[in-house]
Order: sequence, then C-alpha cells, then structure tokens
Amino acid sequence: MDEKIYQIAEQIVQLHQKAYEVYLPLVEDVCNRTVS
Repeated sequence: MDEKIYQIAEQIVQLHQKAYEVYLPLVEDVCNRTVS
C-alpha cells in the first residue's frame, strides 16, 4: 500500500514539474504583454 502511495506521489510531482515548465513561459509572456 505504501509503495502505491509513493508511486502516485512521484507521478504527481513529475506532472507538476512538466506543467510548471509549460505554464511558466506562458505566464511570463502574458505578463510581458500586459506591461507593454
């Protein structure tokens, strides 16, 4: 049971890292457009 929880947690962390890598440039782009 603990192993499954650990695997799920690891998958969530990886998904968050991927989402962050994709999402951060988009947010910066929007912020840059708003400023200028």
